[in-house]
Amino acid sequence: MSTDRTDRAVQLLTAGALVLLVGARAEAKGKTVTLTIGPFPIEAKRDREVCRAVRVPSVPGMEILSSEVRSRSFRHGAVGTHHFIAYGYRGAHSADFPSPSTLADDPGCNGFGPTDFFSNRVSIAASGGESRKGNWLVTAQATPAGLSQPLPNPSDAPSDALVVLNSHYFNESPRPARGLVRVKLHLGPADPHKRAIRQVIAADACRTIDVPPGGTGTETATWQADGQTNFTTEGGVNPGGDVCLLYVTGHMHKRGERFTLDYVQEGSDPERRLDFTDYVHPAVDYYYRGRLIHAFTAENGWPQFRYTCDHANGAAGKELRMGCEVTPGVVPGVPWYEADQLGESVLENHARPCGNNAVNCTAGTTGRCVPANLVFGPLSDDDMCILVAAIFDPLPGLPAGQACDPGYRP
Repeated sequence: MSTDRTDRAVQLLTAGALVLLVGARAEAKGKTVTLTIGPFPIEAKRDREVCRAVRVPSVPGMEILSSEVRSRSFRHGAVGTHHFIAYGYRGAHSADFPSPSTLADDPGCNGFGPTDFFSNRVSIAASGGESRKGNWLVTAQATPAGLSQPLPNPSDAPSDALVVLNSHYFNESPRPARGLVRVKLHLGPADPHKRAIRQVIAADACRTIDVPPGGTGTETATWQADGQTNFTTEGGVNPGGDVCLLYVTGHMHKRGERFTLDYVQEGSDPERRLDFTDYVHPAVDYYYRGRLIHAFTAENGWPQFRYTCDHANGAAGKELRMGCEVTPGVVPGVPWYEADQLGESVLENHARPCGNNAVNCTAGTTGRCVPANLVFGPLSDDDMCILVAAIFDPLPGLPAGQACDPGYRP
């Protein structure tokens, strides 16, 4: 598997009755676009991650003022959302996406649509840190004043938007279930005086997640403004110069024990920015007036963020990862770095989930459900160690306190 497709992973069933609704309602300063994905079926004791593309007509030059994501929860939380992300597409091949009637089972939308989708995607709405309203988990987001979240238009259809909906649900109950997500995007004309927000994803620490049954492990990596290729981040490269940070947080799955984040710079003591153990509600380091992060150079003291995750597999109160045995006596589950060395897909080297009564341990396995290694993978039963942030450009020629203040206009 090529390196770019391997990194893209850091994004089974009959489609059944799935409905995707797109509506546009005019408002005083723009319009509201409503997207609905679901209900889609999920087998018992399984995850399901699906991708769909929908074209939103007549929205040239718009920005997203606010958004709301509602994910339906069932059976007292045994069935719920692992994540939801809506992506815009700014490439030249929007016609190559499947039709809205197509539902694709594709972890991270890794092979979905044209080959340039991942490098030309823009994260425009997502779930996370939800509040509960009845049986719905709700994430409401608003773009800070002075900044913008552009709704991109593909160059081959510059008056429209192409939105990809990526929904990942888990079903920990013993019966089949369903997933359902509703999204509202409140749009307005783009303001050229605002600075655009870009998403950062750093996933290098995921490569070394490799925790045997009954064990614990720690992974660590760094992110910096070094201009290096980073296929997991928006645009495919890290910023190559000074950049403003709006927020930074971490992402783990259910066997993540602890996430820490330190800002480090030569000549200064490490600055602890995050330290949390709740993977469901991760802490967020938010800078309401922005924070200037200097380029990763010797002159600047090599500034960077170091993020670290602790994981446990059948230890420290975390449940044991189980999986289908492939080779007799060999513990299933191969870590990312080893899969790369073997030229294999990291989407396929995590242990296959057993399902109810080892129902999934059929062809290609011994039929046994056994303790497995905890490694990186797309399922909620696998794990991750990821830094997520939002950045924007500083105003040139100004001191840090003004260069990164979203509300400052010279």
